[in-house]
Amino acid sequence: NGTFMAFTRNNYETEKKDRVIHLEICFSNLKDGKWSDPEPFYLNNINYSVGHPSLSADGNSMYFSSDMPGGYGGVDIYKTTRIAEGQWTTPVNMGNKINTEGDEMFPFYEEKNGILFFASNGRYGLGGLDIFICAEHGRVVNAGAPLNTHYDDFAVIVDSSLDKGYFSSNRAGGTGGDDIYSVDLLKGLD
Repeated sequence: NGTFMAFTRNNYETEKKDRVIHLEICFSNLKDGKWSDPEPFYLNNINYSVGHPSLSADGNSMYFSSDMPGGYGGVDIYKTTRIAEGQWTTPVNMGNKINTEGDEMFPFYEEKNGILFFASNGRYGLGGLDIFICAEHGRVVNAGAPLNTHYDDFAVIVDSSLDKGYFSSNRAGGTGGDDIYSVDLLKGLD
């Protein structure tokens, strides 16, 4: 609701270990018009990445991606719940309905309609990372072209009316490596 944020940043401690920079999640609260110093997520670790958080409107549920041990593939999507200030439950892996032996990343849960959007390179798609959609208790569906291309398409967010959104892509015709695009959704999502 605009006073609590979760964000991804580089965990530079990992660079000292194996020259790979892993990701970590941090939190900040808005108080008196200023954001607090970043508070680390308890799952941050120098041995793996934790990132791409998607918070519920009340800030008490969070989906995120991680390559922590025990998953189905390279990177899996998890969900956790905040039980008190700074305390989160043990994350629940979203299971093999969502996760594959590949990478599932950039989750976004649209609460009003109960739809999870995410990117995957472990499912049949158009190439690279594709955006997938899964309504609660529904099947996982590739969002298809023109949203997906043979490039990497990822990190979609949509409004609660499922009319408009934004996503990232490294498709041809952009101005940088990964660019942000807007999208108008022309038909309802089931």
